[in-house]
Amino acid sequence: MVQITQTVPSRIFQLLRSGQELTRQEISGTLSLSMPTTLQYVTELMEAGILEERGTAQSNGGRKAKLLRLCPEAGRAVGVNIGVRHVEFAVTDLLGELRQAGSVPLVFRDEPEWYDRFHESLVRFLAEHQLKAGQILGSGVSFPGIIDGGGEQVIRSHILGLSHMSLDRFHKALPFPAIFANDANCACFAERGPVRSSFFYLSLNESVGGAIMLNGQLWTGDTFQAGEVGHMLLIPEGRRCYCGKEGCADAYLSPQALERDGWDRYLEHLAVLLSDLRMLLNIDLVVGGQVGAQIGPHLEELRVKTAQYDHFARDVDYIVPCTRLEHACALGAADFALETFASRVLQGDRDAFG
Repeated sequence: MVQITQTVPSRIFQLLRSGQELTRQEISGTLSLSMPTTLQYVTELMEAGILEERGTAQSNGGRKAKLLRLCPEAGRAVGVNIGVRHVEFAVTDLLGELRQAGSVPLVFRDEPEWYDRFHESLVRFLAEHQLKAGQILGSGVSFPGIIDGGGEQVIRSHILGLSHMSLDRFHKALPFPAIFANDANCACFAERGPVRSSFFYLSLNESVGGAIMLNGQLWTGDTFQAGEVGHMLLIPEGRRCYCGKEGCADAYLSPQALERDGWDRYLEHLAVLLSDLRMLLNIDLVVGGQVGAQIGPHLEELRVKTAQYDHFARDVDYIVPCTRLEHACALGAADFALETFASRVLQGDRDAFG
């Protein structure tokens, strides 16, 4: 086995983490490395099965340079989405592409028996897809609540009626390293890309929330609650929300509210919230979650309704549907895990990821 020095390989690895394909010359120039140094470490990474050649670059003449990318098979990450009534699993490769997904009905309870059932369900899912714990770089867990900065506890979850819940039981139930994040933050992370780096993600799930992505980085605010639009006042003295207030956006924009009100009235309420968000943030607004996955046929109507409240924009083209129509929270959680734990492919026994 080739022993890989950490510093330069890690820089090459992180450069290619976005899935882009570069030549050796482009890697050298981007990282300000000499060509001999670049060639040495690229060769080692290829021998270790971490990099692979992927076609040739365009050329105006002479020999075409080979394109390099991370090998998708070099590692796996598991994303877990904890819902109120179910748990969802997603496995991605090193490039963040979905490989396997599944869900099990499991009403959340912060009790030992629940964590036992959760562990059994995860082990069964891995076995069904012939995956071993040693093949997993790490896991990300999406949770419907506010997670502290250190990822050690759930500060509060209105929808689950929890506050200051330790995540120790989760850590013990997972057979690999784990990182925890708010569900809307995870779904927002799944939408991030080279073209879309600053936007607000509106999560229209069983609990309504949101997240702010600025220049490719999540902005969580002073107390990790930035984006909690579900509990912004939408209709004064309106419907009672599960948080105890009256008129919250959550009471009008959940999938259950859509079933009750129908699309026309639902879009009216959604347009008010979106116009306010645009005035506040002046960035693109991504409509996601369960409702976001269905918004396509209603997008133009939504833009027309929003334009009635926004007299500053010539075109209301800043409202866009989510690209992740399924497994968004689990995929975003897996992406968190890749960003946090992917350097493990540069360490230890490579056989674990074969």
